[in-house]
Order: sequence, then C-alpha cells, then structure tokens
Amino acid sequence: MIRIGLLGFGTVGSATYEILAEQEASLRDCLGQDITVEKILVRDLAKYETTAAYPLMTTDIAEIINDPSINVLIELTGSIEGIIEPLKQGLASGKHLITANKALLAKHMEELIALASRHNVGLRYEATVAGAIPIISNLEEIIALNQVNSLSGVLNGTCNYLLSRMEEGLDYAEALREAQDLGFSEADPSSDVEGYDTMYKLRILSTLAFKRPVLESEISCTGITGVTGAEIQEALAAGKRIKLVGQATLVDGKVTATVQPTLVDRCSTLGGLDGGENAVIVDTSNAGELIFSGLGAGGRPTAFAVLSDLIHLFARPMGS
Repeated sequence: MIRIGLLGFGTVGSATYEILAEQEASLRDCLGQDITVEKILVRDLAKYETTAAYPLMTTDIAEIINDPSINVLIELTGSIEGIIEPLKQGLASGKHLITANKALLAKHMEELIALASRHNVGLRYEATVAGAIPIISNLEEIIALNQVNSLSGVLNGTCNYLLSRMEEGLDYAEALREAQDLGFSEADPSSDVEGYDTMYKLRILSTLAFKRPVLESEISCTGITGVTGAEIQEALAAGKRIKLVGQATLVDGKVTATVQPTLVDRCSTLGGLDGGENAVIVDTSNAGELIFSGLGAGGRPTAFAVLSDLIHLFARPMGS
C-alpha cells in the first residue's frame, strides 16, 4: 500500500488531496495498490477544523517523518528553512520524496539527488517547473537519446500577466496591484518580478538537461521591474512582445544561462503566451526542436504534476 505523508495543505496541497480522492479507483487500477493519506502537515490546526481532512492533520512534522508506515512524502510547503532537514531525514529512512518546492530544490538539488540515490528511494520534482507541463519527465527521456543544445522558456505566469496588462495601457504599479487583487501575485511579488522564480526553474531544467550542476550563481538574472510602458508599446509597434525568458545554451562544453526581459516575435511560440501559460523549447541533437506548453500554475494543474510523479514512482509495467 502507498501511504502518504502530505506536507502542506494550501492551494496545491488541498488540490492534491481532492484529486487523490476523486481518482482513487483510477489510480488503484494504474498502480495496482491502494493509496492512503496517513497524515497532513499544517501550520494552524484551527484553520481546518471544519474540513473532512482535519483528523489527519498535525503541526508536528516529526510525527510524519518518524512514522514507519509512511513510505512517500509529498512536500508542498513552499518553505526552505525548517523543512530541508526533515526531508533529508525522511529520504535517509527510506521514504520517497515528491516536491513542488522549486526554491528548496534549486538550493539543495545535488544533495537531495545524492541522498535519494544512496538510500535507493525516489526523488521526483515534476511540479517544480511549469505546472501541468510534463517537462521534467520528458527531459529525462530526451537526455537518454539526445544531447540538449539549448533550452528556453517563459516560466512565470505572474510576469506574463503583468506584461500583458501593460500592453493594454496599465503601468507596472497598476498591473501589479490588479494581479494581487485577483490572486495572480503574492503580496510580496519580488521572487516573481525580480526573476528569481524563473531562475530557480532554469537552474533545475539546465542541471537535468545538461547533466551537470548549473548553479544559481552562474545564471545572470534580470527581472521585469525596469520594463517601461514605452518599451512595451515600441515592441508592439515592431510586431514583437517583451517576455521574461529563461535561456540556457551549451557551447564547447560550457553552459551559458540567463533570465531577462526579451523581445520575441508576436507570432512565435513564446510571443503567443498570455496569463498563466508557460512554454519550454528544447533544441536537441537527434529529435530537433521540441516544444512543451500549457498551464504553468494553479492548484489543480500543479497537483496533476505532483500526482504524475506518484505514478512514475509506482506504476506497474503495462500488461501486468
């Protein structure tokens, strides 16, 4: 039986719990075994007193990490400090780990991969990059049969939304205020608008694609706070749009990686994206140019990616 410790019950955590319940029979058929959520980590129990999942909830992560019956941790807290050591303890005790925490993975990627390998458990992180788009699992297959020459993408829905609204005449402050009112942006938008969120995702993709560590310190990062309405209108007049693009290229064994506002053709793959849409373009030695696009954020799209990792960990062979 698959016994899950769910760490976090916010937008993505609650959506993951709901989809597990809704698709219980389908997942059982796919995986050949039952799935149960044993415990759920939350910050404030009182907030969830009226929810059906309340009896499973705890504020003590040690209850989950030290529970020998739990064999999978699904980490959706968004935290780094206070969560990394328990996660390492969980891996060392034989628990698989699925995470959507891009900032944590970007800072501890090599350490967590090595620890999972040492203890023969799975580390899956599809949901750290591009929401519902299965870019990680596809890259794992791509790199087995190709050299990746370059990858580029629009990886942050908040920046996409802000730039689209600025095209319609809003200034940056107005667009940001609207995005916050609609829930598209955090109260503190700095990780998104300064480019750090895209940098974390590019670091994860590049490290996987090029089969070598590409560290945050190696990525030149510029956000969108300096983009003016005049620049956006000039781009439109020239048949182009400004997008925050993460790009990494391998030349003569060296990786060059940047995050920066970039002019793209309006009719191009990246130029056609709006709102929460993401896209990643991968140039390969044998398969040529491959394009992956879809919803890059949101509770259910991200929960889909989380649970696709569960399937990757436990799916039985076809025909069995």
